[in-house]
Amino acid sequence: MDGDFRLGSWLVRPGLNNVSRNGTSVQLEPKVMGVLVCLAAYAPEPVSKDKLLQTVWPNTFVGEGVLVRSIFELRRVFEDEAKEPRVIQTIAKKGYRLVAPVVAVKGNSGATQSAQSLEAGPTLAEVHRYGLWAGVISLGVLALLLSLLALNPGDIRNRLFARSSTPQIQSLAVLPLQNLSGDPGQEYFADGMTEELITELSRISGKTVISRTSVMRYKNSDKSLPEIARELHVDAIVEGSVMRSADRVRITAQLIDARTDANLWAETYDRDARDVLALQAAVAVAIADKIKAKMIPGGTGVSRAAHPVNLKAHEAYLRGWYEDSIGGTLSNHQGMQAAAEEHYRRANEYYKETLREDPGFAPAYLRISSNFSIDEAEAAARKAMEIDDGLSDAHMVIGTIKLVRDRDWQEAERELRRAIELNPNSLGAHQSYAYFLDAAGRLDEGMREWERAQELDPGNDHLAAALYSRRQYDRLIELERNEVARNSTESPYISAVAHKTLMVAYARVGRKEESIEEFRKALIAYDYVDLAEDLKRGFLKGGYQGALREWLKGVQNQKPEFPFHWVAAYVHTELGEGDAALAWLPNMEPEWGVATMDANVFPNLVTLRIEPMWDPLHSDRRFDDLVKSVRFPQ
Repeated sequence: MDGDFRLGSWLVRPGLNNVSRNGTSVQLEPKVMGVLVCLAAYAPEPVSKDKLLQTVWPNTFVGEGVLVRSIFELRRVFEDEAKEPRVIQTIAKKGYRLVAPVVAVKGNSGATQSAQSLEAGPTLAEVHRYGLWAGVISLGVLALLLSLLALNPGDIRNRLFARSSTPQIQSLAVLPLQNLSGDPGQEYFADGMTEELITELSRISGKTVISRTSVMRYKNSDKSLPEIARELHVDAIVEGSVMRSADRVRITAQLIDARTDANLWAETYDRDARDVLALQAAVAVAIADKIKAKMIPGGTGVSRAAHPVNLKAHEAYLRGWYEDSIGGTLSNHQGMQAAAEEHYRRANEYYKETLREDPGFAPAYLRISSNFSIDEAEAAARKAMEIDDGLSDAHMVIGTIKLVRDRDWQEAERELRRAIELNPNSLGAHQSYAYFLDAAGRLDEGMREWERAQELDPGNDHLAAALYSRRQYDRLIELERNEVARNSTESPYISAVAHKTLMVAYARVGRKEESIEEFRKALIAYDYVDLAEDLKRGFLKGGYQGALREWLKGVQNQKPEFPFHWVAAYVHTELGEGDAALAWLPNMEPEWGVATMDANVFPNLVTLRIEPMWDPLHSDRRFDDLVKSVRFPQ
């Protein structure tokens, strides 16, 4: 449609990207206006989503979510409801259509006159006439209603007064917020805001909120919302956009029932950038209210959202988080470790800058602690807890350290349980507690925690560790072979963990040649190609034991020193050289840098009873003495 037009009681001026009514004027984003104009051109006929996308975003690939957000924005402006539309109706599997009347406005004078007449409202006489008839009609309706309620045909009382409610929502996922700034350099800000919103929503009690590690893969995805929801096993999706301009931040968010694709809630928040934490808290509380859930308060009872944020500190923190995430992605690719370390270094510098700008920015201490030694990590976590005792991750770090370094089982459990209380949707806290429970011999409880971790992060495997500790090798082998197939090209470094697990599993079920092959693949994934060749050459000469002995010769000449000493202990165990293996085991020190201390990767003294690598040593009295020295809980 060309030129201005009226949509119901609204005057729409496409040339100005403006809509107005009763003295209220609202500016629309150009693409949002484009959607409205396209719908008006075909009104009252429905317009398909494809047609809208091709018309408004020609020669540009955008996901369906962009269109859905535009419709949400229009409904917000027109104060429209998806369930009872007065302006825009959703046509299932077809698209959208305008149900409000569309009337073209001819010429500028006509536009002015129409606008004046629209905004002038009814005359006093019209009001009186309307009031009189409305009163007569209302009395008649009221009398009829009272009669019906008295007779109660068809249980009308219950049906009339039944509360309308949002469909039961037990689980939800927050998709990456779209960067609407038009500047690709602002992606770090959009991703950081997504992370912080997920963290805030994770404090919802009694509901499942999917972890960031599973949802970030859907950034710029062309999959439909129901399809994403099925893959993540959730009832609802939260999606939206973020735009920062100077010292203002605007977030548009919407809650969608993924089972019906129905819009349950939508809102736009425009705040001073210093109030960004309060903004995120407001979004989380609104969503919690909509799904009839409560937010768990912080441990100190004082929310960070109550205080204005230091803009320079927050900016540095988000940039540090973004560098960290890039480093994590690169570290999962063979040959990219040096590049990953550079991103981690930059992240550390940004976190230090955060703390220079604001020494009270507690989350920065937790981020920076992952690159510290275990003692320094404890100091950083305790500093964060001094500032804000309600940080779940701080309690998780302290609990993990209490377990693996101090072997203080009681204090470790107290801290890990506290971490889950503060954030029931913390993937790391559930993993760490599962690890604790397995190490303590409470396998049934541990399995429930592993399953909860899998539920929170369905895009990644968390059950292999449970199967590994429980010696369920058939299921484990099947699961890990699938993991290798999924990550062999995209993330060979991740698949190295699966190769290591398969190495042990195959050895325990007597499939020795396959065990050596998995050992070799794990070494290649870690860039130890020469040691992998030693294994291959040794197997051709002397089978399983020949391969292991050849590897030991090679590792003795390795420069720099091969860092994973537990692998040598495992090889000695497999060769029946218990003296050499048992001489090393008491010196196992916990590795740091992985918050959950995954038992599949980093064996230490608390893993003695659950680590299958040491099974051949269990009959040795010295191994039993070592187990007793760890003071495992009874």
